[in-house]
Amino acid sequence: MSRQLEKMYKDIFTGRGVIPCEPVPGFNPNGKFYKMNPELGKGYCWVYQCNPYVTITIMDQIHYEDTYCAFEQPEYICVGYFYSVSGEILTPYRRLTSGAIQAYVGKKSEYRMILHKKIPIDSISITFMPEYYKKYLNEQYPDIYENPSEAFRQIDGCCDFPELVVIFNQIKNYKGDGISAKLFYESKVNEALSIIMERGKKRKRERANPRFSIPNDDLDAVISVSNYINDHYATDIKMEFLSQIACMSQAKLKYIFKHVYHMSIQQYIVTRRITHAEHLLRDTKIPIAQIAEMVGYKYISSLSDMFRQHTGMKPSEYRKKMQNGTD
Repeated sequence: MSRQLEKMYKDIFTGRGVIPCEPVPGFNPNGKFYKMNPELGKGYCWVYQCNPYVTITIMDQIHYEDTYCAFEQPEYICVGYFYSVSGEILTPYRRLTSGAIQAYVGKKSEYRMILHKKIPIDSISITFMPEYYKKYLNEQYPDIYENPSEAFRQIDGCCDFPELVVIFNQIKNYKGDGISAKLFYESKVNEALSIIMERGKKRKRERANPRFSIPNDDLDAVISVSNYINDHYATDIKMEFLSQIACMSQAKLKYIFKHVYHMSIQQYIVTRRITHAEHLLRDTKIPIAQIAEMVGYKYISSLSDMFRQHTGMKPSEYRKKMQNGTD
C-alpha cells in the first residue's frame, strides 16, 4: 500500500476508534481486518489491497456516540455504496444517504464528517490513488487515456446505477482466496471503473445543454426557493408556486436548482423531511404516524418508504436503536 494511502487509512481509523484485529468470520480471509474499540462502538472493517494504489473497503460498524472525523486528505478518487448509514460530510456539506452511489474526488484539503450514533454503517467502497488512475492507466492506454475524475463527479448521488450496485454486491459476497481472489477483485475493480467512466460521459452529455454560469439574480432567486422550502417542507409544495417565487419557468428553475444544490427540488424536500424525522424519532416519543404528518407525509407508509431509502432502516427500527441502547 502506498504511503499516502496507508496514512489516509490510519488517520481515518484513528479518528473513529478503529484498531487492527485478527480475521473475522463472514469476511473474506484475504485482506486486513480492523475492529471498533469496544469502548467506542462495535463491528469490523475489511480492507483488501488490489495493488499499492487501489483498495476495497467493507465496513459493518456501529458507533455508540456521534463521531466527528477529520483528516488531511491526499489526492484520490473513491466510489462507494451505503446499505445503511446516518451522517453528514461537512466539506462541502451533504447528507450521507443509503441506496445511492457516493463518489468523491479528494483534493489536498481537510475532510470532515459526522457519523451518527447507534445507526449501522454498512458500506463498501473502492479507492484509487493518482498513481493508478493518472499514471498507470495513461501508460497502459496512452492513445485513448481519459482521467476518470470527472466521471466520478458526474455519478455522485446517482440512485439509478444498478449495474454498479451489482458489482458491489458481488465483491461484498465473494469468499474465494489465493490467485482466484486476486483475479476476481482486480476484474471487478476494472469493471466498476469502466462502467463509471461510461456512465459519467453519458451524464455529462445530458447535462451539457449547454453549461452556463449562473447570473447573480438567478442564484438569488434559487436561494430564495431553498429558503422557502426550508420553512415549508412539511406542506404540499407546488412547482408552480416555486417558479413564481423564482420568477422563472419551471424547467429553468429545476435546471439551476440542481446545478446549485446537486440534487433535484424533490430530493431537497425529502432530505429536509427525513432530517427532521430523524430528530423527532431520536429525541421525542411522538408516535411515528404523527411524525409522518409533521414532516409532510399523509401516510405512515410514505414516511417508512422514504426513510428506509435514506437510512437503510424503518423509522421504528431507527427509534429503537436510538432510544433503547446500543444493541
